[in-house]
Order: sequence, then structure tokens, then C-alpha cells
Amino acid sequence: MKKLKIVCLAVFAAVAFFSCKDETGEYVEQLFTNNQKEAAIKACLKVSADTASAHLFVPNGFYAYNDSIYQIDFEPLQSTLFAVLDEHGYGNLVDSLVLYVNRLAESCGSQVTPSLKAAVDSMKILDYDALINGKEDAITRYYEMYEYKFLKSAIQVPVSVRMDLYNVNGTWALMMNKYIQYTNVPLNFDIQNYIVETMLYDILEEMGREEYNIRTLLDHRTEDMDAFGE
Repeated sequence: MKKLKIVCLAVFAAVAFFSCKDETGEYVEQLFTNNQKEAAIKACLKVSADTASAHLFVPNGFYAYNDSIYQIDFEPLQSTLFAVLDEHGYGNLVDSLVLYVNRLAESCGSQVTPSLKAAVDSMKILDYDALINGKEDAITRYYEMYEYKFLKSAIQVPVSVRMDLYNVNGTWALMMNKYIQYTNVPLNFDIQNYIVETMLYDILEEMGREEYNIRTLLDHRTEDMDAFGE
């Protein structure tokens, strides 16, 4: 009889253990309301936006932060415009353009950062659990999908204002004149649009990195983020 009781207790303990083990995220789903999940998702985005801004919208942010992985370097022009100018001794113009453009981007924080947060406030969330339990940057990619047009427009404004202020337009015009002089081949390239889209890509990449930190490191979370679990 004693052995039977021991066996029954062991079976009960095993059942209890496996029933409490959360393999699917269902425990998180039941523990938190949709309002709490939405608060966690939006808090995640706002912290990510603050982190991206703190890293990029500072001197040497775009230009040299994190081994220059966010530098706006005009990769599509390396084998055409830049190669021709280098060949004819105008590599200094290339270096100047890259520096001016990155300094322009770094100066936009006071206008861009509030827009990043405004987009979070207005964002509609369709599936809380898919985002909470999604891959490492699921929330950032959802944000990108639904707010891309708004974010691009928000960045377009300060960039447009600064194109002359940072001598980007003047340097670009001089580079194009030299290029045509040596090649006589028109180059169709929207420099302002390239700057805006590259800035937005970089911001979202850095936000995605911070989202991963929020998901995996408790000290990156605020009190609104309990829905992410342990």
C-alpha cells in the first residue's frame, strides 16, 4: 500500500510539472490582458527608438558608431561615380560627400525622434500574441510594415532642410559635373531619397537590435514589459 502511494505521488508530480511547463506561450497569453500586451509592445518600441536615437543622432553616430555599420556610404555609387572621380584625382570630393551626409543625418534627432514615438502611439496592433511570442525583431518589423510611409515622410523634412546647410547639394553638383566631364554618361540617382531611405533602414536595424536585448535581458526592460515573461 505504501509503495502504491509513492507511485501515485510521483505520477502526480510529473503531471503537475509538465502541465505547468510553458512550451507554447499560452501561460503568458492567459496571464496578461491584451491591454497589458499592447503596453509591453509599445513600450518596447519606444525604448528601442530612444536607444537608436541615442546611438545614431550624436556626433559620429551614423558615421562611425559600432564599427561604422550604419555609415551612409553610397554603396550603389562605388563602381560608377566614385570610381571615376577617384581615377581622376577627385577622391576628396567622395570623402567630403560621405562626411557631410553623415553629419547631416546625425543632426536630425530633435525632429526625427518624436516622430518615431508618435508612430508608436498611433499604431494599430492586430495580433498581440504573435508579436509577444515572435522572433527577435518581430515587433520592429511589424512597426516598419505599418508605419514606413509615415516614418519616411518624417525623415524627409529635416533632411531636405539640411541638404544645403551641410553642403551636400553643392558637393553633389560638383561631383556630377566632374563625372559628366569625364564620362559624358548621365547618372540617374536621387541622392536625397537615398539618404532618407538609408537613414530609416539604419534606425530600424538599431531598433531591432534593442528589441532583441529587451527580449533577452531583463535590465533592458521597463515596468510595462512584464508580458515578455522571464
